[in-house]
Amino acid sequence: MAYSITPKDRSATKALRRIARERLEDSVALVDADRMPRVALIHELRKNVKKTRALLRLVRPGFDAYARENAALRDAGRMLSDLRDADVLAQSFDNVATRVYMPPEALAALRDRVIAAPIAARDPDAVLKAHAEAIAEVAGRARKWEVAEAGFEAFEKGLERSWTAAQKAMRAAETEPSGEALHLWRKRVKDHWYHARILQPIWPEMMTHHMAAAETLGETLGDARDLAYLAEALAALPEAAEIRAAARDEEARLLADARALGRPFLSEPAGGLSCRWRGWWDIWREA
Repeated sequence: MAYSITPKDRSATKALRRIARERLEDSVALVDADRMPRVALIHELRKNVKKTRALLRLVRPGFDAYARENAALRDAGRMLSDLRDADVLAQSFDNVATRVYMPPEALAALRDRVIAAPIAARDPDAVLKAHAEAIAEVAGRARKWEVAEAGFEAFEKGLERSWTAAQKAMRAAETEPSGEALHLWRKRVKDHWYHARILQPIWPEMMTHHMAAAETLGETLGDARDLAYLAEALAALPEAAEIRAAARDEEARLLADARALGRPFLSEPAGGLSCRWRGWWDIWREA
């Protein structure tokens, strides 16, 4: 089913359990099936973790098990980090390398030095198995999760909290646009994007445009973050100066785009956003 609430969800608790179990059980099934290329599989598994953690943040104020379950999902996601980081760093390097000239042998040697660093020594199959086992444990507990509030109140405080966090992360990234700052800004924007997707049925026509803006901002920040990490990985290598400069130039361009979109998108106070969405919720529930 879609990653969203439905009229059939009789309560926030029912919606939480259903959406979480769909995402988590999908991850277990993907690992068991063993049919996807590794890069695509890791992408889907990480996406399911992010979706579930964003769901938990949306109901966090009324969800007593938040700390335990968020930590469990965070740890499960970190199992895949080394595998994912190596793939992203390689892709970023290859994209930037097309903009500069280096002798092919020198370029290949430099790439090997940069990409080898984050690769884990662990067996990828063992990592995926351990990830699936950890996710299955969370999925089992999800059957008994409870949200204290009902109706829009179950989502309101979490929605406002994530929106405010995205605003703060934007200001921090504008002050010091490091790879980590851009990563945090992207995470908080992604949280809100997922929250909008969860609540999208309350007014699909309005939410579609809002979701599209959030997605564009998140993807732009993701590309800028990847380039920032690449530049940081190249910082200690004098022979990589030209590639590093090209990465920084492209990062700056993307960051300017992110600022141009992020400032108006995140300009509304959290209370104003939740008030509008509450009104849409009330109409949706009365229909």
